[in-house]
Amino acid sequence: MRTRFIVSVIMLLGCILVSNAQDYSALKDVTLKDKEDYSKAEAKVLECSKYILTTPVDDENTNRINAMRFMFRWMDGTPDYTFTLDDTFGKLSQTSDAIVGVYMACMCRYVLENKDKAKNDKDVKYNSVLMLIDYSRDPDHNVEISGEMENLIKAKDEQRLKEYINVIEGQMV
Repeated sequence: MRTRFIVSVIMLLGCILVSNAQDYSALKDVTLKDKEDYSKAEAKVLECSKYILTTPVDDENTNRINAMRFMFRWMDGTPDYTFTLDDTFGKLSQTSDAIVGVYMACMCRYVLENKDKAKNDKDVKYNSVLMLIDYSRDPDHNVEISGEMENLIKAKDEQRLKEYINVIEGQMV
């Protein structure tokens, strides 16, 4: 019994070390030219977005930077998805550059995990903002909550996030 416990702990630690020791430097060499390239890259983009959403904001983390660059390159050229960068994005980008990358990771993750809802811009935006709020609230992620992030969090806490997003976009509620 004790031996199994020790073996289980060693295996768990090994899995944790392997999952945190990812190297995204080779992503710069991935070819993204045609529809097939972009489709093949979806699994790696999802992996990158999950990595970004589980690591703290850190300008020195080259794996995180490489993952973001690849994700941005894929977003810019994929023919299967459209990413709307609207007033919500504009206000978030005034908060911090780090938030922009995390928000884009949220968008990628949402569309790739919810392909049936990926064409609905409002749904993508709302769920991406929810993920961004959850990410930002985790103190381990080192996000300075100020400006528009504060407003989004307050709106979520008051259960009026959809209304607030509509106001940002200048739409009728």
